[in-house]
Amino acid sequence: MIKKNVLAIAALASSVLLSTSVSANTSATCMFDTINASTEVQQYFDNKDGSILDVVTGITWSACLYGQTFDEESQSCTGSPVPLGSFSEAIAAQFDFSLSGNASESSEWRLPNIKELATLVEYACIEPAMRNDIFSSAPSSPLWSNTPNTTGVGAQKARVIDFKDGAELVDDVTTTPIYARFIRVDAD
Repeated sequence: MIKKNVLAIAALASSVLLSTSVSANTSATCMFDTINASTEVQQYFDNKDGSILDVVTGITWSACLYGQTFDEESQSCTGSPVPLGSFSEAIAAQFDFSLSGNASESSEWRLPNIKELATLVEYACIEPAMRNDIFSSAPSSPLWSNTPNTTGVGAQKARVIDFKDGAELVDDVTTTPIYARFIRVDAD
């Protein structure tokens, strides 16, 4: 009798563990059945032009990472994101960025500060720790912020968020490429 109960409990536990939700992009594991979402899908409005509005913060995010372009016909990002090797490269890249990839159209886009970037972290998800049902091109990699690291001495460094797990780091991440997702904050 005890053996049957143990087997029944083990089977039940296995089925609970196997029922963990996985978002549309199978590389992200989201556990919404056990962890409350820190960001809601309804929080975002897809402008269908390569930008996504966060209606809570008022921030418009680029759907694509730096180096990618948005294809309006397929409503997806094309090309490969370009890693930026230093804080100064990331700052310079914001002046070249446009949704279409045409640098003559860039002007209002910039790197987010660390608090703005942190609003994208979905704590119920890992690899990436982001709602990739909204941001389908989300890598499980660090993204640059425009917030300098003021605790270090010497080289100019910035704070980044590693979207593998949502951890905030200083750009001493040397083994992983660091990418950029730009924002536009519309005036009221």
